Amino acid sequence: MIVNRLLYFFELLLLVPVFPLLYYQGKKLRHKISRLPSHAEYLAFQSKNSRSNILIIGESTAAGVGASSEETTFASQIYRQLGSEFSVYNLGKNGIRAERLKRLLVHGKQEISTKIQIAIILIGANDCFKFTPPSKFQKELREFLHLLTNTYGMEMEKVIIPTVPPVHQFPALPWIIRFFLGWHRKMLIREIQHLEKKVPQFKYKPMETKLDASFFAEDGIHPSDLGYESMARRVLQEISR
Repeated sequence: MIVNRLLYFFELLLLVPVFPLLYYQGKKLRHKISRLPSHAEYLAFQSKNSRSNILIIGESTAAGVGASSEETTFASQIYRQLGSEFSVYNLGKNGIRAERLKRLLVHGKQEISTKIQIAIILIGANDCFKFTPPSKFQKELREFLHLLTNTYGMEMEKVIIPTVPPVHQFPALPWIIRFFLGWHRKMLIREIQHLEKKVPQFKYKPMETKLDASFFAEDGIHPSDLGYESMARRVLQEISR
């Protein structure tokens, strides 16, 4: 991924002169943006007639930040829209990057089924905010995929990343921050697409449409109830294939 290494280098060069401005605006935003609660750090929706188990794991979107209740989180939307054929287990932690996925699974796996057929990974926003080097992001994601397959073996049929969160469209952020986050997001997407070619079970489900205000919660960062519903519908298309 030589192109990504070069793009990351140029990104850092551009960031240097504007870093004081970005730091100042970021500090203002931390005081301005509402801190919304998590509703889904751990959830289990178990069906007596299920033929498959789904694991949802990741950052604040997996933790249900932005939803109005547990019933409107991404995990709940997936379970409700799939019906009784699937059981859904959810592990989410607000603020984590790809490097923390392994720890999240290791600490939480005793709470979930020993047999998982489908995994959905919600990750990438915090790696954009922290400007994680693209190569490191791919390395951490690749190691997590190995952990998943080693943990669940031949049972694991499919691993889905619905999208890297649309940080370039977050209404709460000034345009200059959205610009750099969008640049970094594209690099992370290239790393995911590179992995997709190498890992047969791994599927990336991009969401590149222009989102309207109703997609976002009141903080202008996380998905709203409608946003989670929209995400769930798109992922269901991949699960059903």
